[in-house]
Amino acid sequence: MAYLKRKAKAFYHMSKKVAIYIRVSSLDQAREGYSLAAQERTLRNYCSDKGYSVYELYADEGISGKDMVHRPAIQSLMQDAEEKKFDIILFWALSRFTRSVSDLYQTVYKLNQLNIDLVSYTEVFDTSTPFGRAIVGILGVFAQLERELTSERVSFALDEKFKQSKYAPAFLQGYTSKNDELKIVKREADCVKLCFESYLETHNLSETARTLNAAGYIGKRGKHFSANSVKVILRNKTYAGYIKFNEKEKFGSHECIISADVFKKVQKILIQKHNSRKKF
Repeated sequence: MAYLKRKAKAFYHMSKKVAIYIRVSSLDQAREGYSLAAQERTLRNYCSDKGYSVYELYADEGISGKDMVHRPAIQSLMQDAEEKKFDIILFWALSRFTRSVSDLYQTVYKLNQLNIDLVSYTEVFDTSTPFGRAIVGILGVFAQLERELTSERVSFALDEKFKQSKYAPAFLQGYTSKNDELKIVKREADCVKLCFESYLETHNLSETARTLNAAGYIGKRGKHFSANSVKVILRNKTYAGYIKFNEKEKFGSHECIISADVFKKVQKILIQKHNSRKKF
């Protein structure tokens, strides 16, 4: 009888398919035990010990857990959940899965409807029970609290850098950030100059975008220019020597790419074009 019970238990576990989800943000990558490889290794061993079969590994690297919308892997995971391709979603800790209380509650509700359980390796709860769902909610509150406190600390640190004129925005066409200072990237800076020159000549965002693309330039993230991305560049006062943080603005210590006079002329045209469209 004991043998049959063990066989039945083993069969029950083997019938369970597990989706493993792992995530690290840029900050987490420097922390011991949070790397994607460490999470994957631990969670696969957990499945092996439990006799679960791993359906798929879903990994988001270098992405914050503040919401689920901007994470490709978790979006793919939820699509597969809708098709009931697995029975359990396993992750290292709730903070790896989400730090948003609203995302958490909506996801738990949806997965409960699909009879899919959420399991955390480091936090003991079972979302198939009312008590387990309550525990998840409590953990979610603390996960969001941690995110908000971290956000406050980061904001404070950036504000201090801004006061010292060291604040350097990331992914800015024309510059690279080194030791909190903006350094010019020549080819990108030439692209920015052409952007302003072309717009002063044409007064047309789409035409300026075509000029940049025809010249072989690409955006900071490897994409071709559009009217919208051209407008973003034209409105950025950093190119004229200023830095901005939380609506505060001051003259920075970095090298300008275009003059303040050119910047003002472009802003005047943009405002005129905007006002003329509003009349119609």
